[in-house]
Amino acid sequence: MNKITTNNTNYNRDHKTDWNELWKEAVNKLPKKNNSKSWDKIATQFAQWMKKDDYPQELLSKIQVESGDTVLDIGCGNGVITIPLAQKAISVTAMDISINMIELLRDNAANHNLSNIKFINKGIEDVKAGEIGYHDVVVASRSLNGIADIKPELEKINKIAQKYVYITLWGVDNRKFESKMAELLGRKSYQHPDYTIVYNLLHEMGIQANVEFLKSNTRNYYSNIDEALDRIKWRIGDLNEEEESLIKEHLQTTLTKNPDGSLSYSRNNSKWVLIWWEKSN
Repeated sequence: MNKITTNNTNYNRDHKTDWNELWKEAVNKLPKKNNSKSWDKIATQFAQWMKKDDYPQELLSKIQVESGDTVLDIGCGNGVITIPLAQKAISVTAMDISINMIELLRDNAANHNLSNIKFINKGIEDVKAGEIGYHDVVVASRSLNGIADIKPELEKINKIAQKYVYITLWGVDNRKFESKMAELLGRKSYQHPDYTIVYNLLHEMGIQANVEFLKSNTRNYYSNIDEALDRIKWRIGDLNEEEESLIKEHLQTTLTKNPDGSLSYSRNNSKWVLIWWEKSN
C-alpha cells in the first residue's frame, strides 16, 4: 500500500507533516474518558454492551496466534478478546487501566477455567517495554484511540512484539453519531483522528503496515431510556439537565421497542480499521 494522506487536510510536498502532533491536537479536543475512574464507572455496563457487539468476532478472525505464542492484550477490558486468545495461546498478558475491568476479566477467566492469563492494572503509557517483556503477538483493540502522544507507544509496542502487531483505530468520518448529538445540543463537534495518521506515522518509522476495514454491524439494546442515555453520555461527555431532556426526547422517537420490551438502535457499519504488521527477522 502506498503512503496515505489524511482526507481532512491538504499537504504540499515541501511541507513536513508532524503526524504525531496532528494526532495529539485532535485527541486533546475530544471528551476525556481515557482514565481509570471513567472506565471503572462504566465497566459493568460496558460488559453488557459488548455482548451485543459483533466487532470482537470480526477482529479475532484476523489475528494469527499459534498454540506456543505469548500474547499481550493492551486495553483488555472485560476480556472479549483476551479469553479467546488465551484459549489458543500458551499465555496472555492482559493490561488495562481499570481495576474493575481487570476484575471482570478475572471472573471470566475463572468461568472458562483459564489459568494462563497475567493481569497488569496499568496503561501502556505507564510501563516500559522491559517491564512487560517480549511477546510474540501484541494486540491493541480500540485501546490507542485516546492516547494523545501515540508515537512513543507505537515504538514501544513494536519493540515488544516478536511476530505480529494488531491495532484497531477509528476509520475516516468516524463520529457521525456524536456529531448528530452535538448538533442537537448546539455543541461544537470534533472528529477523532483516524487511522490514516497512524499509518503515515508508522510509514515514517519504517514500518510497512497492512490496512483492513472491519465489517461490524451492531445493534445496541437497552432495558430503558436511562440506560441508553448513559451510553450516549459515555460517548459525547457529561450532560446538564436540559441536555439530558433533549436527548431523552430524541431517543423516544428514534429507538425501536422490541417484543421483549427492550429498546434498540442500529449502529450499522461501525468504522473500525485494523492496522497490522509482521515483524521482520
